[in-house]
Amino acid sequence: MSAQRRQEVRWPPSSLLSSLSPATCTALLNLGALREFEAGHVLLHQGERSTHVFVLLNGCVKVTATTAEGNLALLAIRIGGEVIGELASLDQQPRSATITTAGRLAARVIQQSDFHAFLAAHPDAALAISRSVGGKLRWSTRRRIDFSGCETRVRIARVLVELSTTYGQQTPEGLTLGVALTQPELAALVGAAEPTVHKIFAELRRLQVITTGYRRTVIRDQRALQLIAGLGSP
Repeated sequence: MSAQRRQEVRWPPSSLLSSLSPATCTALLNLGALREFEAGHVLLHQGERSTHVFVLLNGCVKVTATTAEGNLALLAIRIGGEVIGELASLDQQPRSATITTAGRLAARVIQQSDFHAFLAAHPDAALAISRSVGGKLRWSTRRRIDFSGCETRVRIARVLVELSTTYGQQTPEGLTLGVALTQPELAALVGAAEPTVHKIFAELRRLQVITTGYRRTVIRDQRALQLIAGLGSP
């Protein structure tokens, strides 16, 4: 990606790259090697011992892990402007999850030594990385709390609110989710059975809270969705 092109890119507001100063962002994007990956490519395997970092330029990846029962859990979605693999690079522990591309992806692959040198030279980036890790941990904690006490309808609404707030794009139809998730993938993300998710989506469409298409969800009534999620007052 050229310097001119980097200046033109508008990273998602919640992403790591958007929180960096232009000079620091450029320095980070000058590190490592530019790589492109096809859909379904595994970037990192759960349990592997590696320490390199990916800076996502565009595209989307899925973060998954195998539970103690042997089931595959979808933990999170990451898109362009975010950094992945930073935790193992910092603590040198085995990878805690598997990361797979959800479509074509461009990323910069940065070795641990270069990443650490960059953080040492750019304290603002080190602070931003710390905030990013903290945000990911908060997301994980919220999901565990939701799973322990909320019905599936509420969990789905909360995930839709979170994803649309973080990645959403305003369109004439409403707020597009911004992440291409199938209903089975969403079921895995909220820990619910697929038929239950299909039923809840049908209800939300009937109430005109959302509309759906192929790998596309549009929030038509954000306020109503927040009420269903228990995040507001009637």
